[in-house]
Amino acid sequence: MAKHFRVICLILICTLIFQIKADNFNNNFFNKHGMVGLINTPTARLLDESSYGISIYYGDPDSKLTFTAFPFDWLEASVFYSSFRNSTYCDDLTIDFCTQDQIDKGFNFKVRVLEETKNTPSIAIGINDAGGTGYYNSEYIVGSYGIGDLDMHFGIGWGQYNGKSDFSNPLGKLHPSFYERSDTGGTFGGEFSTSSFFSGDTASYFFGLSYLLSEKVAIKFERDPQVVPGKIGFEN
Repeated sequence: MAKHFRVICLILICTLIFQIKADNFNNNFFNKHGMVGLINTPTARLLDESSYGISIYYGDPDSKLTFTAFPFDWLEASVFYSSFRNSTYCDDLTIDFCTQDQIDKGFNFKVRVLEETKNTPSIAIGINDAGGTGYYNSEYIVGSYGIGDLDMHFGIGWGQYNGKSDFSNPLGKLHPSFYERSDTGGTFGGEFSTSSFFSGDTASYFFGLSYLLSEKVAIKFERDPQVVPGKIGFEN
């Protein structure tokens, strides 16, 4: 924790040499989940209203195809289709269905609740894998602030974004039910469970930054607390 705190302080000190810019939307690139973010973690950034995009991620153990749209300048919505290699539906390999790689589909939403100003960051709230199997199920609150070509982000995550269990769930102080996270989704998905949103005994923090080298090239750094997909609910 102390090491990460020193890194954050160093970043903030270094950014004082940049000219302050109220909004910094030049660093917007899709992350591997097809949402505007860093590498794996989300940011509070969105594209302009009526924008849309398609992203393809190929990795281990999962690959993902995501369609993303921005119907409003404060809303990001995406639908994804993913495949997990070496993770089958069932153990009976004599059945063709069981030998197929396990697949997942779901929806992601991100809503900006506060726009960035000269003195305050942009704030967004998001939910991943709503209505899916739950393998990507996660919620987060994230803030973003830009200074010149440098964009900084800090957030709190639950569910799959709670792989580090850094601290007790702060929402549990509002109501004890937030400490209880029920299983979501199912083997084949299609279930929408709001009872698990922003819940669990603990939560994790994430942070990162991106620096724009040119209009098409950016350097990214992040602290990623995500649980590795495939370790929950899969037969490997």
